[in-house]
Amino acid sequence: MAKAANDNSRRQRALCGEGEDLPARMSYTEEERDGVHAQKSRLAKRAQIGKDWDGKAANDNIAWPLATALIREGNTELLKAAMAYRKIHTEAHSGAVLGGRTASIGDGIALDRYTYVSASGHVSYQKPRQRKSADVDIPARQYTVPPSYDSIDHSSEEVKVSNWSNIPKPYKGDEPVNRKIDAQSKLIELRHRLGVLAESLELAVVDGATYQSVGNASGVADRSGAISAGRAIVHMALIAVRDSLGNITRSDLAA
Repeated sequence: MAKAANDNSRRQRALCGEGEDLPARMSYTEEERDGVHAQKSRLAKRAQIGKDWDGKAANDNIAWPLATALIREGNTELLKAAMAYRKIHTEAHSGAVLGGRTASIGDGIALDRYTYVSASGHVSYQKPRQRKSADVDIPARQYTVPPSYDSIDHSSEEVKVSNWSNIPKPYKGDEPVNRKIDAQSKLIELRHRLGVLAESLELAVVDGATYQSVGNASGVADRSGAISAGRAIVHMALIAVRDSLGNITRSDLAA
Protein backbone atom coordinates (compact mmCIF):
# COMPACT_ATOMS: atom_id res chain seq x y z
CA MET A 1 0.00 0.00 0.00
CA ALA A 2 2.85 2.28 0.92
CA LYS A 3 4.60 1.43 -2.36
CA ALA A 4 1.54 2.44 -4.38
CA ALA A 5 1.39 5.78 -2.55
CA ASN A 6 5.06 6.39 -3.32
CA ASP A 7 4.47 5.60 -6.99
CA ASN A 8 1.59 8.08 -7.12
CA SER A 9 3.61 10.86 -5.50
CA ARG A 10 6.55 10.20 -7.82
CA ARG A 11 4.24 10.31 -10.83
CA GLN A 12 2.66 13.55 -9.54
CA ARG A 13 6.07 15.20 -9.19
CA ALA A 14 7.02 14.13 -12.70
CA LEU A 15 3.84 15.59 -14.17
CA CYS A 16 4.10 18.88 -12.31
CA GLY A 17 7.84 19.47 -12.81
CA GLU A 18 10.00 20.38 -15.78
CA GLY A 19 11.68 17.01 -15.88
CA GLU A 20 14.88 18.14 -14.17
CA ASP A 21 14.55 15.44 -11.51
CA LEU A 22 14.14 12.59 -13.98
CA PRO A 23 17.14 10.24 -14.29
CA ALA A 24 18.96 10.13 -17.62
CA ARG A 25 18.41 6.85 -19.43
CA MET A 26 20.95 7.38 -22.22
CA SER A 27 23.94 5.08 -22.40
CA TYR A 28 27.13 5.63 -24.40
CA THR A 29 29.77 3.38 -25.81
CA GLU A 30 33.41 3.66 -24.82
CA GLU A 31 34.17 5.66 -27.96
CA GLU A 32 31.30 8.11 -27.32
CA ARG A 33 31.83 8.63 -23.60
CA ASP A 34 34.92 10.88 -23.91
CA GLY A 35 33.29 13.04 -26.57
CA VAL A 36 30.08 13.45 -24.57
CA HIS A 37 32.07 14.34 -21.46
CA ALA A 38 34.05 16.99 -23.38
CA GLN A 39 30.85 18.51 -24.78
CA LYS A 40 29.17 18.57 -21.37
CA SER A 41 32.22 20.29 -19.88
CA ARG A 42 32.19 22.87 -22.67
CA LEU A 43 28.48 23.56 -22.18
CA ALA A 44 28.95 23.86 -18.42
CA LYS A 45 31.67 26.48 -18.93
CA ARG A 46 29.48 28.35 -21.42
CA ALA A 47 26.65 28.35 -18.89
CA GLN A 48 28.88 30.14 -16.38
CA ILE A 49 29.31 33.13 -18.72
CA GLY A 50 27.28 36.08 -17.51
CA LYS A 51 26.10 34.43 -14.28
CA ASP A 52 26.96 37.64 -12.40
CA TRP A 53 24.88 39.81 -14.79
CA ASP A 54 22.61 42.18 -12.88
CA GLY A 55 19.87 42.05 -15.50
CA LYS A 56 20.60 45.47 -16.99
CA ALA A 57 21.72 45.98 -20.59
CA ALA A 58 25.09 47.58 -21.27
CA ASN A 59 23.45 50.57 -22.94
CA ASP A 60 21.57 51.28 -19.70
CA ASN A 61 24.78 52.58 -18.13
CA ILE A 62 24.54 56.30 -17.49
CA ALA A 63 27.29 58.01 -19.48
CA TRP A 64 25.69 61.47 -19.38
CA PRO A 65 23.28 61.71 -16.42
CA LEU A 66 21.85 65.07 -17.54
CA ALA A 67 20.81 63.71 -20.94
CA THR A 68 19.27 60.64 -19.29
CA ALA A 69 17.32 62.82 -16.86
CA LEU A 70 16.06 65.19 -19.57
CA ILE A 71 14.97 62.29 -21.76
CA ARG A 72 13.15 60.75 -18.83
CA GLU A 73 11.45 64.08 -18.20
CA GLY A 74 10.56 64.42 -21.88
CA ASN A 75 12.25 67.82 -22.05
CA THR A 76 13.71 67.73 -25.55
CA GLU A 77 14.09 71.51 -25.80
CA LEU A 78 16.49 71.71 -22.88
CA LEU A 79 18.24 68.57 -24.10
CA LYS A 80 19.00 70.30 -27.43
CA ALA A 81 20.31 73.31 -25.50
CA ALA A 82 22.56 71.04 -23.42
CA MET A 83 23.89 69.28 -26.52
CA ALA A 84 24.54 72.60 -28.27
CA TYR A 85 26.42 73.97 -25.24
CA ARG A 86 28.47 70.80 -25.00
CA LYS A 87 29.40 71.00 -28.67
CA ILE A 88 30.38 74.68 -28.36
CA HIS A 89 32.54 73.89 -25.32
CA THR A 90 34.22 70.97 -27.12
CA GLU A 91 35.02 73.02 -30.22
CA ALA A 92 36.29 75.94 -28.13
CA HIS A 93 38.79 73.57 -26.47
CA SER A 94 39.60 71.52 -29.59
CA GLY A 95 43.24 72.61 -29.68
CA ALA A 96 43.15 73.34 -33.42
CA VAL A 97 46.17 75.43 -34.43
CA LEU A 98 46.57 77.56 -37.54
CA GLY A 99 49.01 75.77 -39.86
CA GLY A 100 49.56 72.92 -37.39
CA ARG A 101 52.57 72.65 -35.13
CA THR A 102 56.06 71.19 -35.22
CA ALA A 103 56.52 67.79 -33.61
CA SER A 104 58.87 67.68 -30.64
CA ILE A 105 60.88 64.78 -29.27
CA GLY A 106 58.75 64.94 -26.12
CA ASP A 107 55.75 63.77 -28.12
CA GLY A 108 57.58 60.93 -29.81
CA ILE A 109 58.14 60.96 -33.54
CA ALA A 110 57.20 58.36 -36.14
CA LEU A 111 60.01 58.50 -38.69
CA ASP A 112 58.08 56.30 -41.11
CA ARG A 113 55.44 53.62 -40.96
CA TYR A 114 57.69 51.13 -39.18
CA THR A 115 60.16 53.21 -37.13
CA TYR A 116 59.21 55.15 -33.98
CA VAL A 117 61.30 57.33 -31.68
CA SER A 118 59.87 57.55 -28.16
CA ALA A 119 60.13 60.54 -25.81
CA SER A 120 63.16 58.94 -24.10
CA GLY A 121 64.98 58.70 -27.42
CA HIS A 122 64.53 54.93 -27.76
CA VAL A 123 64.10 53.80 -31.36
CA SER A 124 61.72 50.90 -31.91
CA TYR A 125 61.13 48.99 -35.12
CA GLN A 126 57.99 47.12 -36.01
CA LYS A 127 58.47 43.63 -37.34
CA PRO A 128 57.43 43.07 -40.96
CA ARG A 129 53.99 41.51 -41.00
CA GLN A 130 51.16 40.97 -43.40
CA ARG A 131 48.88 43.97 -43.54
CA LYS A 132 45.14 43.43 -43.29
CA SER A 133 44.31 47.07 -44.02
CA ALA A 134 46.02 50.01 -45.64
CA ASP A 135 47.90 52.64 -43.67
CA VAL A 136 46.10 55.89 -43.06
CA ASP A 137 48.69 57.86 -45.03
CA ILE A 138 48.09 55.86 -48.21
CA PRO A 139 45.65 57.82 -50.39
CA ALA A 140 42.55 56.14 -51.71
CA ARG A 141 42.60 55.15 -55.36
CA GLN A 142 39.93 55.03 -58.04
CA TYR A 143 39.67 52.92 -61.17
CA THR A 144 38.72 54.38 -64.55
CA VAL A 145 37.12 52.01 -67.01
CA PRO A 146 39.22 51.95 -70.20
CA PRO A 147 37.49 52.76 -73.50
CA SER A 148 36.18 49.89 -75.54
CA TYR A 149 37.91 48.89 -78.76
CA ASP A 150 35.05 50.21 -80.89
CA SER A 151 35.26 53.70 -79.40
CA ILE A 152 38.99 54.13 -80.11
CA ASP A 153 39.92 56.44 -82.95
CA HIS A 154 42.18 54.19 -85.03
CA SER A 155 43.37 57.08 -87.20
CA SER A 156 45.27 58.58 -84.26
CA GLU A 157 47.93 56.99 -82.14
CA GLU A 158 46.50 55.46 -79.00
CA VAL A 159 47.88 56.98 -75.82
CA LYS A 160 48.35 54.46 -73.08
CA VAL A 161 47.37 55.75 -69.63
CA SER A 162 47.03 54.05 -66.31
CA ASN A 163 43.51 53.21 -65.28
CA TRP A 164 44.25 53.83 -61.60
CA SER A 165 44.58 57.29 -60.06
CA ASN A 166 44.74 58.69 -56.53
CA ILE A 167 41.63 60.30 -55.06
CA PRO A 168 42.58 63.72 -53.65
CA LYS A 169 41.62 64.30 -50.05
CA PRO A 170 39.11 67.11 -49.53
CA TYR A 171 40.88 70.25 -48.42
CA LYS A 172 39.19 71.83 -45.42
CA GLY A 173 41.70 74.63 -45.08
CA ASP A 174 41.46 76.42 -41.75
CA GLU A 175 37.91 75.22 -41.01
CA PRO A 176 38.83 73.61 -37.63
CA VAL A 177 40.54 76.81 -36.51
CA ASN A 178 37.63 78.93 -37.69
CA ARG A 179 35.18 76.72 -35.80
CA LYS A 180 37.33 76.96 -32.69
CA ILE A 181 37.45 80.78 -32.87
CA ASP A 182 33.69 81.01 -33.40
CA ALA A 183 33.04 78.58 -30.56
CA GLN A 184 35.29 80.53 -28.19
CA SER A 185 33.34 83.72 -28.92
CA LYS A 186 30.01 81.93 -28.37
CA LEU A 187 31.26 80.32 -25.16
CA ILE A 188 32.38 83.68 -23.73
CA GLU A 189 29.00 85.19 -24.60
CA LEU A 190 27.08 82.30 -23.05
CA ARG A 191 29.15 82.35 -19.87
CA HIS A 192 28.58 86.09 -19.57
CA ARG A 193 24.84 85.54 -19.93
CA LEU A 194 24.80 82.68 -17.42
CA GLY A 195 26.80 84.48 -14.78
CA VAL A 196 27.02 82.45 -11.56
CA LEU A 197 25.08 79.60 -13.19
CA ALA A 198 27.89 78.88 -15.69
CA GLU A 199 29.95 76.74 -13.31
CA SER A 200 26.96 74.64 -12.21
CA LEU A 201 25.83 74.16 -15.81
CA GLU A 202 29.24 72.98 -16.97
CA LEU A 203 29.35 70.52 -14.07
CA ALA A 204 26.27 68.83 -15.53
CA VAL A 205 26.83 69.41 -19.25
CA VAL A 206 30.61 69.04 -19.60
CA ASP A 207 31.74 67.06 -16.54
CA GLY A 208 28.75 64.70 -16.46
CA ALA A 209 27.65 65.51 -12.90
CA THR A 210 24.21 64.50 -11.64
CA TYR A 211 21.53 66.82 -10.25
CA GLN A 212 22.57 65.74 -6.77
CA SER A 213 26.22 66.56 -7.37
CA VAL A 214 25.30 70.00 -8.72
CA GLY A 215 23.09 70.59 -5.67
CA ASN A 216 25.86 69.46 -3.33
CA ALA A 217 28.31 71.81 -5.06
CA SER A 218 25.79 74.62 -4.50
CA GLY A 219 25.74 74.00 -0.74
CA VAL A 220 22.80 71.63 -0.25
CA ALA A 221 23.78 68.57 1.77
CA ASP A 222 20.76 66.26 2.00
CA ARG A 223 20.00 64.03 -0.97
CA SER A 224 16.43 65.04 -1.84
CA GLY A 225 17.15 68.73 -1.38
CA ALA A 226 20.35 68.50 -3.45
CA ILE A 227 18.53 66.79 -6.34
CA SER A 228 15.77 69.42 -6.35
CA ALA A 229 18.23 72.31 -6.09
CA GLY A 230 20.52 70.89 -8.78
CA ARG A 231 17.62 70.29 -11.15
CA ALA A 232 16.32 73.83 -10.67
CA ILE A 233 19.77 75.39 -11.20
CA VAL A 234 20.54 73.35 -14.31
CA HIS A 235 17.10 74.00 -15.81
CA MET A 236 17.42 77.75 -15.26
CA ALA A 237 20.85 77.72 -16.92
CA LEU A 238 19.62 75.67 -19.88
CA ILE A 239 16.67 78.00 -20.37
CA ALA A 240 19.12 80.91 -20.56
CA VAL A 241 21.24 78.99 -23.09
CA ARG A 242 18.20 78.10 -25.17
CA ASP A 243 16.99 81.71 -25.27
CA SER A 244 20.47 82.93 -26.17
CA LEU A 245 21.05 80.43 -29.01
CA GLY A 246 17.56 80.74 -30.46
CA ASN A 247 16.34 78.03 -32.82
CA ILE A 248 18.66 75.02 -32.56
CA THR A 249 18.73 72.93 -35.74
CA ARG A 250 20.20 69.52 -36.47
CA SER A 251 23.26 71.08 -38.07
CA ASP A 252 23.99 72.89 -34.81
CA LEU A 253 24.17 69.58 -32.97
CA ALA A 254 26.01 67.53 -35.62
CA ALA A 255 29.66 66.80 -34.96
